Amino acid sequence: MQTIKSFIYLDEYKMYSISSQIFEGITEYLIDYRETTTQENEAQKGPIGSGRIMADILKSESGTREKKYLHDYSYKLFEDYLKESGKILSLSVENIDENIKRVDNVGFVEVRAKAVFNDMNTLKVTIEQFNELGQALAYITNFEKIDEVRQQLATAAQPIKDRNQKSRLRQQLKGLENIEKLAKDQGLHQDPVLLKKLAFVIDYGFQDQFEVRMPIEPYVFSSNFNREYLREDEHLLVRKYSRLPEKEFVLVGTIAQSSSKPTDYEAGGEGDDQFEHLKERIMYLVELLGIMESTFSGKLANEIVVDPVALYHEI
Repeated sequence: MQTIKSFIYLDEYKMYSISSQIFEGITEYLIDYRETTTQENEAQKGPIGSGRIMADILKSESGTREKKYLHDYSYKLFEDYLKESGKILSLSVENIDENIKRVDNVGFVEVRAKAVFNDMNTLKVTIEQFNELGQALAYITNFEKIDEVRQQLATAAQPIKDRNQKSRLRQQLKGLENIEKLAKDQGLHQDPVLLKKLAFVIDYGFQDQFEVRMPIEPYVFSSNFNREYLREDEHLLVRKYSRLPEKEFVLVGTIAQSSSKPTDYEAGGEGDDQFEHLKERIMYLVELLGIMESTFSGKLANEIVVDPVALYHEI
């Protein structure tokens, strides 16, 4: 039975770029179509019909909403070809031990697993506003108690009430209205300088990265997504499926980095006398940058990085 794909992500540019090489003749057909609408070049080197369907999709209603809806069918042709030609390796919890050895020798991978959505923009904003958010949560969670003490104090303020009781209530209310202390007591307050430095490091090291991680023990597959090709706003996506979705997703793409060990960077020697040319100085700075960037983007020992074409779940 044919499954229906609900797309989370689809890089149309990358898909069509690869498809133009798979379905030979598509470019020739497009040129012919633009030159004349009364003649068609029936010559096609690729699988019969496939190139023409792909070309029809590409030239159909260019720049309109209708074209967007046809990308999904175009992807179906693309994935069907990969499977029929044996150019895609399927990886899941059922076959990971057997198929992981072939990762370095395949063109495409299909990873089936639960996913984790890692949005660095949201993480940065959360860190920047952590203390403010913590105080807001502390006030909300203690509001009933604060309001109760306020009412008791209003009653105790009447002349007939005990002064000691009034003083105790005032001290209690003062403590409850110290929102920063309440937040600290609940673990919702961190050193402001620490938070500022963390936000800076995340902004520098990860920028606006939207990462999807799919663990299949003992490995983890990761992909950095271009937000332009997400089918929905990332905030809506997280609200729908949660940041740790329960559903199984399918990630299709090519291997960018595999299980091979990462490069050990060693910057040049000490001092400036070692550099005879400006180019050598520049290359030294590039090496230092590589060392620094590996702190943020360096691959884990059990991590496999996938350059994504699509992410979807099956219905």
